[in-house]
Amino acid sequence: MPGWEVFSRKVVLDTPVVTIQAGPVRCVRSGKQKDFYFFDFPEWVNIVALTPEREIILIRQFRYGSNRIEIEIPGGMVNDHEDPVAAGCRELLEETGYAGKNARHIGRVCPNPALQRNYCHTIFVEEAVKVQEPCFDDMEDISWYSLPEKDVMQLIANGEINHGLVLNALMFYQGFRHH
Repeated sequence: MPGWEVFSRKVVLDTPVVTIQAGPVRCVRSGKQKDFYFFDFPEWVNIVALTPEREIILIRQFRYGSNRIEIEIPGGMVNDHEDPVAAGCRELLEETGYAGKNARHIGRVCPNPALQRNYCHTIFVEEAVKVQEPCFDDMEDISWYSLPEKDVMQLIANGEINHGLVLNALMFYQGFRHH
């Protein structure tokens, strides 16, 4: 990297959801060197699913980081070698019991390039209908519901939806919808 010397990293923590590595980086301009930390996450996916009534499927689930129930859209981790669209359809089905048509990738964002390199993909699914009961992971307890788009936008405006990656996904959806 021009202006930077990046040295090898070592693993400082390895968990089922993230591996944290650290290694020295030197700024050539200043000559200063510090350890930087790298959070190695898998790819993630969020799903904007629209029902035949043109309502957006939302979920509520407890989040350890905020220590509260959050309003979100379905989402989760992309498995190794799994296509993000397939992962989105899988997560939608697992978390809500819904499946739909015309699933497609409408955007991606790097959640925090200062610390990580993974992407969060946004998948759009049309005509989502309930086809089975949800199939939660051991540590999931999710409720789902659907709202008209204007009501979802009101939840954003009043701060009830404040999850950054969910907001990114809904922004991609708004841009996609207006094309």
